[in-house]
Order: sequence, then C-alpha cells, then structure tokens
Amino acid sequence: VMNKDATMNAACGERYVGLDRFDARNKLWSDMEGAGLVIKAEPHTQRVPRSQRGGEIIEPLVSKQWFVKTEGMGAKALEAVKGGDITIVPQRFEKVWYGWLTD
Repeated sequence: VMNKDATMNAACGERYVGLDRFDARNKLWSDMEGAGLVIKAEPHTQRVPRSQRGGEIIEPLVSKQWFVKTEGMGAKALEAVKGGDITIVPQRFEKVWYGWLTD
C-alpha cells in the first residue's frame, strides 16, 4: 500500500492515494472517527525503528526478492585459489574460503 517514497498507492483507496504516510494515518483516523468506528483512544508506548544515521522512521516495505546463482562463480573462485591464481593472506584463512565455497 506504500510507494518507495512513503506515499500511499492505489491499493489504499482513492481518499488516500498520494498522501504521505503520516498524513494518511491521520486522515484514516479522522475518517474512522467520523464514521463512528472508533471505540476508544488511549495512549500507548511503542518502539518505533529508526535509521541509525539520520533517525528517520523505518517503515516495513514488502518487495520482490532476488537471488544470484553462484555455483559457477563459486567454482571459478575455488579453482583460482587451488590453482594458485589467487593467494589467500594469511594462508590460515584458506580453510574458511573453502568452507564458504563448498558448504
């Protein structure tokens, strides 16, 4: 229901399309009060996730997931170390390298 710029999309209904997320919440609450759908309002403390850098509120956003097929790339990287084309420094981390690429 939310676009990547935090405005509401068409799934919200005509009354809320294009509104900022905060404006949409306020309008929705007002509309619910106007329609007699609010039973009661009481203060509630809730943790709101915020960005570490700027402190902006982080909204959950459903998006498509994507994955990369790494078998071919991993096999080439494995062979490059085995063949001596790439050297892992310090050498004790070769075991970690092989573990990452073979598990």
